[in-house]
Amino acid sequence: MEQQRIARPDQAVAASQPAPVQAFAVDAAERLQLALDAGAIIGTWVWDVANDCVTADERFSRSFGLPAERCLAGIPIAEAFVSIHGDDRERVSQAIDQALARGGPFRCEYRVRQEDGYYRWVEASGRVELDAQGRAVRFPGILMDIESRRDAQAERDRMSALLRTFTEAVPGVVYAKDRDGRMLVANHGATQLIGKPPQFYIGKTDLEFLEDKAQARQIMETDQRIMAGGKTVQVEEQVDMPDGSAACWLSVKAPLFNDAGEVVGLIGSSIDVTARKQAEAELRELNQTLETRISEAIAERENAEAALRQAQKMEAVGQLTGGIAHDFNNLLAGIAGSLDLMRLRLKQGRTEDLERYLAVAHGATQRAASLTHRLLAFARRQTLIPEPTDVNALIDGMEELIRRTVGPSVAINVERGTSHSTCLVDPTQLENALLNLCINARDALVGGGHITISTVEHSFAEQPPADGELAAGRYLTVCVADDGVGMDSATLGKVFEPFFTTKPVGAGTGLGLSMVYGFAKQSGGRVRIASQPGQGTRVYLDLPSHSQPCTPAAQTLASSETAKPAPGTTVLVVDDEASVRLFVSEALNELGYVVIEAADSLAGLQLLRSDTRIDLLITDIGLPGGVDGRKMAHAGCSARPSLPVLFMTGYAEPQPADACILPGPTAVLTKPFSLEGLLGGIKKLTPSTD
Repeated sequence: MEQQRIARPDQAVAASQPAPVQAFAVDAAERLQLALDAGAIIGTWVWDVANDCVTADERFSRSFGLPAERCLAGIPIAEAFVSIHGDDRERVSQAIDQALARGGPFRCEYRVRQEDGYYRWVEASGRVELDAQGRAVRFPGILMDIESRRDAQAERDRMSALLRTFTEAVPGVVYAKDRDGRMLVANHGATQLIGKPPQFYIGKTDLEFLEDKAQARQIMETDQRIMAGGKTVQVEEQVDMPDGSAACWLSVKAPLFNDAGEVVGLIGSSIDVTARKQAEAELRELNQTLETRISEAIAERENAEAALRQAQKMEAVGQLTGGIAHDFNNLLAGIAGSLDLMRLRLKQGRTEDLERYLAVAHGATQRAASLTHRLLAFARRQTLIPEPTDVNALIDGMEELIRRTVGPSVAINVERGTSHSTCLVDPTQLENALLNLCINARDALVGGGHITISTVEHSFAEQPPADGELAAGRYLTVCVADDGVGMDSATLGKVFEPFFTTKPVGAGTGLGLSMVYGFAKQSGGRVRIASQPGQGTRVYLDLPSHSQPCTPAAQTLASSETAKPAPGTTVLVVDDEASVRLFVSEALNELGYVVIEAADSLAGLQLLRSDTRIDLLITDIGLPGGVDGRKMAHAGCSARPSLPVLFMTGYAEPQPADACILPGPTAVLTKPFSLEGLLGGIKKLTPSTD
């Protein structure tokens, strides 16, 4: 019956037309019926404008939650508007009025209430027919379900926002394009290179936003060739700078794949190698007159070597970019999938699986946070809290943990070769580094074996190592040795590269040794590896010695017990991110603290220098305005020497080794942090009452 109702008007019109027109009308009706049967169209209507009578099929009635008999018989247009979402009605009404006035095509997206009471997005498309006097007389149209399309657009926007946030943390020029070459996301370095704000070039191709069209075509041809080839490529490109000068950029470009393995775009990173190219040209000129310009040639050679080293780092940046895209795509897929399932269950009114989906999303979030922390450690951008630490005592305290971690098949031997073992390091990060090295050593032992942890002191008072990695001074060397399978020279040359691993897929991120390397360099030391196939591996961690007395090992911030503040305890919270301030302030208010908020370091410093009662300072490190959280805390503690300070950070610029040492107690929370971590930090730094 439904097919007959849809076909009859077209058949009636076709019967009154010439044979070719009849055949076309019948064919159009058949194609419309096929679209309806496939589910692409969820309703059709014909509005007799003069008589205000909307005649619609049963699909239309179900889509608008209206009785089928009423729709088939005809209803006023106002009755159909009842099912449209209240926030969309005025917009839809205006669109209809405009179509009636001008005639011709009509298209509008809005939400309608279904039979189950939920609203879904639909797209209405039709055409207004005018009579000889230009008055609207007939308005037929179709209704399409676009809920999944709207969801996909929203998900795409969320992923794009996350990718933009992450690329801003990567140095140099980093960008991503879609399959047609349109710029999807780019960091600040790309904005400086293009010389225009993001809103000028985002969503456009190089041909649309670059003034040099020949250069733009060449770049786009290269990008398309790389996407078609499906492989990472390193290319040199000539670029016109915003100031009019020409520059040479070394770019690493890689295809961007979706979950199905299809190329959906391109991700790339670039660095300016103009200085290197110029230096190479000048070196060739210097070779012709070497005898007369030897001193000048030496200086230019040093500049050229520095530029070459910088260019070599581009390969690691390319590997980092690809590894980040791969690992974050996997983590985001788990998060997005869990959220979609939770939303589906909520729509269905079912709550039995929400806790499980929430646990999956939370676990993926924690792994993503761990990945960013390891990346910051490799880049030497993690926030360290160095303090005089007895390394021998720290190893003794970790020995039982290491034994449990590596398992009973591995024998642990600790050898202390020096009595003076004090270093100025972050004890928590040193523990993480040692545990990483022991886990790597365990994985190299097939069927069990031995791991030896030893310490020995070295002095380079006047003659530092020839490799230039260490300054003159006294160093404590911690060695983790195993008698496992060992590594060949080719593998040794890659062990510190990000995302490089010899472990099976899924057994490691390839960031463990990169993290150890970053921690050692940021602490003023270095890390060395000696290994041969079949003769085991020895990893040497050289750390600068320290003469001051040791302090107890850093306490962890894992306590989840609720701290009860003393009456009137006041906390100053300083963070330029409103969502972070809201989270911290709400948590503290729940516990009974008096909370004062400041959105920047200048406002926070003004409060610290006032006579306002402040018992605890919680501040972000990366504050804007030229005065970061460390400087603000230092200045504020000059007036409040015993003030406890809890730093929050997700990324921090490199600082001197003693940059975080304040008169009062301090601790650091790494973003993103949990409510338990926040409460643990507060409990450590402030007195509580039971």
